[in-house]
Amino acid sequence: MAKRNKPTTHMTTHSTSQTLLAKRESGFTLIEVMVALAILAVVAVAASRASSAYLSSVEVLRTRTLAHFVAQNAAADLRIQESWLTANSTQTMDAQGRTWQVAMTVNNTLSPALKEVNISVAPIIDGQVRSAVTDIDVILGNAEQDVGSLDLSSLNPSGGNL
Repeated sequence: MAKRNKPTTHMTTHSTSQTLLAKRESGFTLIEVMVALAILAVVAVAASRASSAYLSSVEVLRTRTLAHFVAQNAAADLRIQESWLTANSTQTMDAQGRTWQVAMTVNNTLSPALKEVNISVAPIIDGQVRSAVTDIDVILGNAEQDVGSLDLSSLNPSGGNL
């Protein structure tokens, strides 16, 4: 009978080692969990940076769009008031829910009855003027001066017809 107990004991030991092996393979090891968490952390940081960059670019585009509206409004005001600018000017204005610096630079054209005005708009943030985010060029006419005809022959060095 002693011989019968040995195979039974051997089978019990083999069966126990299979059970332990099955329990060991059914879960994750600490290293596997740490690697998974590290991968998740890298993905989370990348997603956070991407969303931050997206929000920043949206804010830049919003600022440019609002600045362009301010520049268009300043040009419309010049036309409505029929202002004839002779010197550069800079003014601060509140528009579109923000404070802006609007700089107008006057340039002469071929005709003394026309002036080219460059309107540059920069946001003012925390009392500091930032760099200009938009600028437009407009041509203003002086209704009191006769446009007349322009002599363009001086522009052609060969003296021939244009």
